[in-house]
Amino acid sequence: PPSFDSQEYWNDRFTSNPNPFEWLGSSDALDPYLTTALRNISDLEQPEILHIGCGTSLLSYHLRKYVRNSEQVHNVDYSEVAIEIGKKKEAEMFAITGNDTANSSTMRWSSINLLDHSSLLQAFQPSTYSIVVEKSTSDSISCADDVDVPLPYHIITSSNASFVSGQEQVSKLVHPLHILAVHLALVTKPGGRWIALSYSMDRYPFLDSSASDTIADDSELPNPSRLWKLVGKFEMEPEIQISGADASQAHKPKVLHWVYVLERTNVEL
Repeated sequence: PPSFDSQEYWNDRFTSNPNPFEWLGSSDALDPYLTTALRNISDLEQPEILHIGCGTSLLSYHLRKYVRNSEQVHNVDYSEVAIEIGKKKEAEMFAITGNDTANSSTMRWSSINLLDHSSLLQAFQPSTYSIVVEKSTSDSISCADDVDVPLPYHIITSSNASFVSGQEQVSKLVHPLHILAVHLALVTKPGGRWIALSYSMDRYPFLDSSASDTIADDSELPNPSRLWKLVGKFEMEPEIQISGADASQAHKPKVLHWVYVLERTNVEL
């Protein structure tokens, strides 16, 4: 199978094919959920949107319509190649053609490893984003090996800060989606939404309190189930073009994708 957890794999993929590619759905597939999430932001701030695993998706540019200033959108990917492609395409689509003279600033673009704490801090400030959006990035990250992390971890809940002070560190293997959820919780504002399109009907193990790998004691590593609550889980039928020789597709079993909407709790990190 493809090495989805390998930066080299993604760099090679985007180098060989720099054209726009959409995972699971079109660039506007998540519009209803984005609109609802932005409507629920009660303050008068200009919300910042974090697009994780942007790849070469046109969703990056589509997100500009939701903000007053393009700098409010931050696109990130593991692949430096994808980020450079994204920057170049934005310049071609907006700055060079002059189609966006009223909104001439550019979005932010960063190549980071979302599972690495130091990489995270180089690109983000805590409690910054009102919206986190992705298409199948969690699916890709779920294919990675468990992450070897030091405990107590660099990020802990405020209530446990004094408890772990001075403790000797040990290592533990942790599910990559647990680490992703903790890292995203650090940079998302309380009440912020994480909107994820996935092919899996059971993508986030931390949402199931009975799961065998649930973190029971979060004194040394935050339990993601305390940081995020599930607002909704919605079925989405994939967009399938049926024609000619492919007409037999109409008789195949229905395939569904899933949209997860999670909300950041008030638990402090």
